[in-house]
Amino acid sequence: MLLIEQQQYPIENVPTYNFSDTTIGGFGLPRELVQLCLSSLEKLHGQQVKPSFAGQAMEPCDQSALPLSITGASLEVIPVQPLLEEVPVAAVDVSSIKVGETEEGTLIAVRPAIVWKTQLKYRYLRLGPFLFHITEENKSHVFNLLRKYHFDSSDEVSAPDFARLQTRITSIFERWTQMNLCIASSNSLILLDGSLNAGTSDTPESAISKLLRTARTRVNTVLAFSKFSRLHFNGHSLTDVTRKHDPPCLVRINGLWEPHVGSFRLLGDVYVARLGEGAVSFRLDVDKELQQSQAVTAVQRLLGNDLVYQGYPETLRLAHIYSTFTASEVIGMQRYLVQQRGLRILVKPNLRRLLFGPFGKGPES
Repeated sequence: MLLIEQQQYPIENVPTYNFSDTTIGGFGLPRELVQLCLSSLEKLHGQQVKPSFAGQAMEPCDQSALPLSITGASLEVIPVQPLLEEVPVAAVDVSSIKVGETEEGTLIAVRPAIVWKTQLKYRYLRLGPFLFHITEENKSHVFNLLRKYHFDSSDEVSAPDFARLQTRITSIFERWTQMNLCIASSNSLILLDGSLNAGTSDTPESAISKLLRTARTRVNTVLAFSKFSRLHFNGHSLTDVTRKHDPPCLVRINGLWEPHVGSFRLLGDVYVARLGEGAVSFRLDVDKELQQSQAVTAVQRLLGNDLVYQGYPETLRLAHIYSTFTASEVIGMQRYLVQQRGLRILVKPNLRRLLFGPFGKGPES
């Protein structure tokens, strides 16, 4: 099984970093994390597995305690222009997929991807795939060990049920990769997929605060783009407020009410970004500790250093593409399990077809 895969756009070598002996792969990868993958597969020998090509992780959105409708806020339109000042741009995304089901649990694979844009070249690094066999017996151990790596916490918590476990594990990998990228980069723009909401079970306030603090210490600026948003303004989707304004532009949401629900907090100032002609708009969160002028300058540097397709940064688009699993990759992982772990592939009957014949429409769950 290939645990580390490193590739790049033509000819240029990916930069090498010096890490301690406790890490492998050049990106702060704990050896215990690899051992966790392998140990979770140890009891698979001879089991039957029902292969799956579904189960891709859901697109992240700003799931939060924010009200669906914003009231009492005002809009500030800020025109922006490309700033031709060379700055490295880096982006990170993480995907997961359900590889199959065994007699005891579920096989899932997780893969982070990081993309850099420097000196007119795009480079990328893929970590994984990390393949886990999650059962009722080991799910608490796996989940808490992953939390320990990212949140640096020894507190034991109850693992979520199987329906949410894949999403929660993906989220932990994503925050872990984001932190490593902030540490490994300096004087760069760091692009994240999602928002800077904090205080949920997946994103403790301490973790997001540490991420932003680390970025500021390394003179990095974090820009978080959300493809989907639950927020509405005056009865319209938040991302529709830029339709009357010529791109590229930002719309700042001033006076956004921050609800005090549990531990939930907004750690970013909320903008709507329309960065391309005839393009869609995206929610953009920028570190609250930065002044508005710094946030605007960061977006202008992004426009001057990265391609923008349909209003979306190319580095972030490539990070999503390189993290996503293809059907052939899933087949390769299933073949690995058959050859190296002695699993037997069991064709899962389509219950809808059995019950309803030609009227059995829809995906098999």
